[in-house]
Amino acid sequence: MCVDRPGRAFFEPSELDRLSGAYPLAPTVLRHALTDHPLLTLPALADAAGELPAGHVERRIANAVNGGEFAMDGTARAPVADTIRAIGTNGNWIMLRFVQNIPRYREFLHALMAEIEGVVGAKTGPWRTLKAFVFISAPGTLTPFHFDAEYNILFQIAGDKDFATYPPEPPFLPLDRREAHHRDGDNMLPWRPEYEARAIVHRLAPGDALYVPHAAPHWVRAGSRPSVSLSLTWQSDWSLATGEALAVNPLLRAVGLGLSRPPVWPQRPALHALAARAARRAGLL
Repeated sequence: MCVDRPGRAFFEPSELDRLSGAYPLAPTVLRHALTDHPLLTLPALADAAGELPAGHVERRIANAVNGGEFAMDGTARAPVADTIRAIGTNGNWIMLRFVQNIPRYREFLHALMAEIEGVVGAKTGPWRTLKAFVFISAPGTLTPFHFDAEYNILFQIAGDKDFATYPPEPPFLPLDRREAHHRDGDNMLPWRPEYEARAIVHRLAPGDALYVPHAAPHWVRAGSRPSVSLSLTWQSDWSLATGEALAVNPLLRAVGLGLSRPPVWPQRPALHALAARAARRAGLL
């Protein structure tokens, strides 16, 4: 299958200018040209699901709530490929994790990243650890309030959704939750009803993309039609060092050397990141 389209850009230059004006600290909506890409159709994604390891395909409930558990659907019996093809009627949320490990997707995703790496590199340096996820959601599915410790552009391919973002700071993102995430991977966040009114809600239709800053808390609700979204994520030297600093911070706090708040780009937590590496060598992390 051909995965590139010679001579056709995924972003217009004006969209890259818009991304440059926002990156890395502010969310922004862009326009993209991926809605007809052959790797992002439901049949192609059903095939991809069959090629990924079972642990990289998640099927979760569609009726989650903010602040609640985003539980796996233990009652599903149909093969996941069939669920994807019938996503409009089966009431599931499906994530295909690490699709960059499939060669044809890796080629496509690296071509996509090549279009934005000039913007990224000018601000945060070379990109690191490119990963990609595809979200296939039944109508009305809510992805509960959480955060991801990575930079992210979410490309809306089919259907529509509301994507609500918040600043990566208290009260939305407490320091202890960030620290815990870098130790145990948990990224779900507590919810308060008053947060609803404080969201910046981005209403995404096919052809829209949303840049989501590193660690920005968010929740997502699919609209009245089945939704397909591609999430392209990456790290930078700064974000990796910040993660290390936050992982070791509880240990440093115990001896009076901890950070009182997470670093905000371009502040670099170089000494704390070095301490984290030493702690890992000593078996403390």
